[in-house]
Amino acid sequence: MAETALSRKDRRARIAKASKIYGIKGSESLDLHEAYKALNQNNVLRAVQLAHPITKSHPKSVHAWVVMGGAALAQREGDTAAAFFQRALDFAPSEPSALVGLAKAHVLQVKPEEATRTAARAFAAGADEKGLLVLYMELMRQMGRIQAAVDVVQPVIAKQDDAELSMKLADMLTDIEETGKAAVWLEKAWKLKPEEEGYRIARLRALIYTGRLDPAIALADELLADDATKDRDTVVLYKVLALRISNQPEVALDLAEAHEFTNPDRYAEIRGIVANILQDIGRSDEADDAYLEGMHVTGAKLKVSKAYGAFLMRKGDFTRGPEFFKDRFEKRQRSYIPYENSDPDNLKALEQLFLIGEQGVGDQLALLGLLRLAPVDLGKTKVTLATDARFIKALEGNAYGFEVMDRNVFTSEPREMKANEMMYIGDLTRFIDPADRAAHQKPWVTPNATRMQHLRSKYEALAKGGPIIGAAWASGSMLGHLRSVSLMDIVSAVPEGALVVNLQYGDRTSEIEAAQRARPDITILDDPEVDQMADLATFFAQVAAMDRILTIDNTTAHVAGAIGHDDTHVLIPTGSECMWYWGNEGDIDPWYGNLKLYRQAKLGQWDQPLSMMKTAVCP
Repeated sequence: MAETALSRKDRRARIAKASKIYGIKGSESLDLHEAYKALNQNNVLRAVQLAHPITKSHPKSVHAWVVMGGAALAQREGDTAAAFFQRALDFAPSEPSALVGLAKAHVLQVKPEEATRTAARAFAAGADEKGLLVLYMELMRQMGRIQAAVDVVQPVIAKQDDAELSMKLADMLTDIEETGKAAVWLEKAWKLKPEEEGYRIARLRALIYTGRLDPAIALADELLADDATKDRDTVVLYKVLALRISNQPEVALDLAEAHEFTNPDRYAEIRGIVANILQDIGRSDEADDAYLEGMHVTGAKLKVSKAYGAFLMRKGDFTRGPEFFKDRFEKRQRSYIPYENSDPDNLKALEQLFLIGEQGVGDQLALLGLLRLAPVDLGKTKVTLATDARFIKALEGNAYGFEVMDRNVFTSEPREMKANEMMYIGDLTRFIDPADRAAHQKPWVTPNATRMQHLRSKYEALAKGGPIIGAAWASGSMLGHLRSVSLMDIVSAVPEGALVVNLQYGDRTSEIEAAQRARPDITILDDPEVDQMADLATFFAQVAAMDRILTIDNTTAHVAGAIGHDDTHVLIPTGSECMWYWGNEGDIDPWYGNLKLYRQAKLGQWDQPLSMMKTAVCP
């Protein structure tokens, strides 16, 4: 609005209001307001004409520098924009708009590390701009730092009702196999836009991820019956997945083979699911062909390659397996931490090495055990693991002597580091010698002795001379019920007079109460002092305090393996849900060397392995 259109009274009122907002007195405050308006209207020249004089008359005016930075951004002048935004931050280090602008300027400068660090600062300062959120999430995905990104953006997105952002966050959580958490955001996205096809499919995913399989299959059928549904390939893929999880393998196979896929990426994914189903029903030879077909359709391997690598390693093929397993990341993500960093010649020459954690707690414990096989001089090379902060105390005093750093600190603070000094822990699989599987089997984690003895003394007092038996029986992952049993199944292998200590995460009150009523001759303890989701160090000590452990294949099994617990008994599912660490056969685990395994013969049927375990531990 032209100044001549304002009465003197209106002009004085606007100047007074602008002065409060922008912190400078007189007509220049109104000029600054008009400069922001011009910038928002993409009138860069007018914005500069209004703001530039204020940088001279009021050099400490944060807003004047922000406008100048915004104008430079609009012209895609990264260096100039960065200088202007930094000037604003010199006077107001936590100004959200300046941090947002500086992050974007760093992107133009092709400085992804600086861009992501500054974006995280912006969000912590209260910024919530959608454009920067999307940019930050994509950069962090490309850099392989999805978990760190989730930690940063989740509280910001939680305050917004934005279906697109909720969906992007759900996709990131799915990428790191946090499907239960992803379901919350998929549901939110669907509720915001319940009629749009993409968000109806989001609802389908949420139902599957939370185990509501019957309504999931019904929704898939509803979408497929609707002629307006365009992305039929995706709907079929998720229906096949739901059928597989609900233990209808033949029906799932028929649907997968009958549908004519038009999207190569979806076809590649469905071949990977088909390969898993074939393993579930004992047709592993055919699974090999399905995996290869899935990888060759698009040339983009990713999930299928990771699954095929695991499939080969479970069969004991540690020559080809790691070669496929290495392609589990997108090319852009791999470019930040290339597989070549794990080359023996590179590792031998390093003075420092940053190991990058991947996957869940159990997987990391398993993979880190391979460090003893790597050609790293632990006496010369300083090794640091960047991972979940819960590991910092849990891995104190580990046999390798490496330090642990919170992954959020690793990604948010600058450090002296060369590009060849980072390695994903999964790349350690290349050093497995199939002829010497015992080479990495020594325990390498030492639980805190004081914590362990404290818990042990408490449990001995409660046990009154009876055995102290730890129990874990459920997995919370999308396919977790294929690995899970009931607590009643576990306590059937427990002798009279035993103290059974709950090693299961989450609220299991109703299951524990039911099992206690059914077995009044034992005591079942849910120790409130231990919360493995918050404190891994105390959980590790709790596991070490047990006389015996009865568990499914979950984090508890890997903790028992890594600490060398010598009376641990693990129920192992058949098919693709048998993790590759355990191999396809044998009753002593080939990974840690101290776990007794009870293998399922047919998916979904636990009677035989439970009977074998009961005979072994409670004849």
